[in-house]
Amino acid sequence: MDPEAILARKKQLESQYGPWSTPVYLGQGIVTSDEPDKSMGTRTRKIVQIVKDIARRPLEELRILDLASLEGQYSLEFADRGAQVVGIEGREANVIKARFAQEVLELDNVIFHADDVRNLSVEKYGTFDIVLCLGIHYHLDVPDVFTFLEQVAAVCLDFAVIDTHINLETAEEVEYQGLRYQGRHVLEHRAGTSPERRQANIWASLDNPHSFWFNLNSLLQLASQVGFSSIYECHIPIWQNMTKDRIVLLAMKGEREFGFSFREKKELLDPGP
Repeated sequence: MDPEAILARKKQLESQYGPWSTPVYLGQGIVTSDEPDKSMGTRTRKIVQIVKDIARRPLEELRILDLASLEGQYSLEFADRGAQVVGIEGREANVIKARFAQEVLELDNVIFHADDVRNLSVEKYGTFDIVLCLGIHYHLDVPDVFTFLEQVAAVCLDFAVIDTHINLETAEEVEYQGLRYQGRHVLEHRAGTSPERRQANIWASLDNPHSFWFNLNSLLQLASQVGFSSIYECHIPIWQNMTKDRIVLLAMKGEREFGFSFREKKELLDPGP
């Protein structure tokens, strides 16, 4: 597609669906956002670095899931580097923009689904080596905030990257499956906000009026409960303008170890004659 055609189609989509919210490089010097946010660039570098460092495999060998993929920024970045990518995004306008960028970049190893991430399941989407859960978990409310992370763990074979806000203030308590978790509710949409306005507010939830932000310890407790064997926080690379209440976690799907030696474990599992 020549530059004139790209720009004409980009302008048409902006007229119909509004300007791009994230910068996506379309080649030939064209970027979807006229004024790319520098913090987005450092965030992209952080996520790509994490995946490459921890996967220890060529990206061409990986199947990656990008949840709440917006206009495809991360999906397209990893697809352009050779990974097989699935993006799930709840707002149709964002999916249309992402598919346009995919067409321009001529990438056949990425697919975008217009779907609510709360519909995630192994039966519907299969399993993935890596799951990107970037900027979505803190937009969900109880009980979805629990069941969603359960499904993330279910579809994840290797590790998940979880970029989320956490609560730093006085906590509320909620209960799920007999366990107590601390955090607080945060307003997503004011009472009476129309479905159309909720759809248009791309930096908020799809429909729930409030979300639940976990305290760090409660979030770690939940991640462990749903099946992640070890969890790490990533500080480097630095994400420019990252706030104090936002963290990036690396949640591993490994074999859980017991609190005794390998020799004792082997004897317990295989006691002999």
